[in-house]
Amino acid sequence: MKDTLGRLLRLRSLLEDVSRLELELRLQKLAQIEARLDHLGKNIKADRSRRFIGIMQSDSTLRAETEALIELATWQQEMLSGEHQKKTAEADAAKAEYLERRKELRQVESVVEARSARNAVARSRAEQRALDDWFSLKSK
Repeated sequence: MKDTLGRLLRLRSLLEDVSRLELELRLQKLAQIEARLDHLGKNIKADRSRRFIGIMQSDSTLRAETEALIELATWQQEMLSGEHQKKTAEADAAKAEYLERRKELRQVESVVEARSARNAVARSRAEQRALDDWFSLKSK
């Protein structure tokens, strides 16, 4: 049974590692999307400032160009927002799976530790019994 518990412990450890790596990957993808969203937001802000300059200078070409850029960036931002929500849900699911795997590993570890402690007590008792038997034989 000890070998079975050892294999189970190793398996749970590997499953926890895999789920942790999966979570890290999902979080990295989410961070990339958040960075792109942030970059788009800054671009929109800068383009709005350029559009305002075009309006102030009565430059219709600059104004039309910046309006097109703003519209494109806004569309990209909307698309990324949907992707962000999807990736957030995936990251949450990966986190829940990781925590479940971690809990399973801790449970197996506690069973292995309890078994080890029980075996240590049994071994100590057997050693004491053998020592008592030796002294009883020696005294006779």
